[in-house]
Amino acid sequence: MVTSTPKGDVIHMSDVDQKVLAAVEAALKKNPKASVDELFEIAKGVNRSVSALTKRQFHARYPLQIKRKLSPPRPRRARKAKQGSRRGRHGRNDSVRDAVRATFLKFASDLAAADARKDLVHVVAGVDRYVAEVLKATGRA
Repeated sequence: MVTSTPKGDVIHMSDVDQKVLAAVEAALKKNPKASVDELFEIAKGVNRSVSALTKRQFHARYPLQIKRKLSPPRPRRARKAKQGSRRGRHGRNDSVRDAVRATFLKFASDLAAADARKDLVHVVAGVDRYVAEVLKATGRA
């Protein structure tokens, strides 16, 4: 099994000493507010090789994983339901949206129909015509 630390380091569960894990878990069950220093001392008593780890590494491998396992699952935030889409609230928005969409589709169609580079440049150079159509449709002309 592989897990990762908050910093993104990958921890292979084969790197975790199960006896140390059990000792730290027992200590945390006795005293959930035990400090990393206290837990680190307990772990060093179980296996001296733990002392080669920094406190940060130790915390990521042992206490943090146990606390995650023991904590109740966090409730997921419910997605906010949309209050009502623009399309459903106002009939005018449907027609405005359709007009703007039609203008964009006409622009895309004109671009696709351009055979030569000069035709493509001509369509792009006339982009103001499409902008004017969109502004007219939205009532901002």
